[in-house]
Amino acid sequence: MDLILHLRCFVAVAEESHFGRAAARLGTAQPPLSQRIQRLERELGVRLFERNSRQVTITKGGTLLLAEARELLARAEALMATSRRIRDGDAGLLRAALPPDIAGETVAEILVEFRRRHADVELELHELSTAEQLARLASHDLDVGLIHHPCDVTGLELGPVLRRELGVLLPREAPAA
Repeated sequence: MDLILHLRCFVAVAEESHFGRAAARLGTAQPPLSQRIQRLERELGVRLFERNSRQVTITKGGTLLLAEARELLARAEALMATSRRIRDGDAGLLRAALPPDIAGETVAEILVEFRRRHADVELELHELSTAEQLARLASHDLDVGLIHHPCDVTGLELGPVLRRELGVLLPREAPAA
């Protein structure tokens, strides 16, 4: 028995006080809806509705179970929403790495922007060389990394390229200065 489906049916009938309207609301036919309610009643061992040819009335037992049914349905929807966010990369854990020589300001900017875009994602940040990152990416111990290129990126998907100008410090009196 699909408990969530049966609870949706129960709540719809309780709120509509009518099998026909509840069936229309759920987008189903009335006979399968009645069968689901009967199956739920058998499974729970509680009569949920009093029925006659003119009306449907929720029983005391049904009234007591209605709040819990609504709560379970809300929790099920929350679980599905969370699983969609995890699937879509909007929640969960991201294991990331940066090279040790990246500038602190750059790290700060990356972290601020990441937090802004992915507030529900937990970030596990490691300081690793490019070689260590490539090894961990290959073994699936790392989800994403910021590497120095050129290197062998076979099997990896590359994202945006971060460029930074390099300079050389020399004494003023050096001929190359």
